[in-house]
Amino acid sequence: MEIKREVMAKNLLPQAERLYIREGKSIENIATALGVSRTTLYRWKKERNWDERKYEMETSAQFVSEKLMKLLADDVRNLQKLDAKSVDRIVKAIKSIKSLDNEVDILGSTLLVMEQLAYYLQQKNAQLYEKLQELLPDFLVYMRERYKTG
Repeated sequence: MEIKREVMAKNLLPQAERLYIREGKSIENIATALGVSRTTLYRWKKERNWDERKYEMETSAQFVSEKLMKLLADDVRNLQKLDAKSVDRIVKAIKSIKSLDNEVDILGSTLLVMEQLAYYLQQKNAQLYEKLQELLPDFLVYMRERYKTG
């Protein structure tokens, strides 16, 4: 009986993880919603580094962008109630979010190109590939600073 309950609980792991990391629900709320013991949830939280992953997600440019767009969507729904100054603030915020999204796209594209370049050099020029591997960590730090990502 205990094994069956553990297997059933493990099937809920992805859902529990999403509720904690993406939706910010507490362990107590998740336990109630899913019918999983708090002890099991705390164990999963520790084993799978939920706090660290939640922090990384919450500080990522993409998450911040999504969150801001949701908040702005709420304001836009009430557009008739807003004055001109508030509407102007919303328009400026949307432009800032689009700029943030572009920076995330640039960083992602750069990393994809670097990955492909590394693969190509590994096949064609081992010496140059080794040099790239040596420089890559510094380049990634540079890109994170430039685009202010986690």
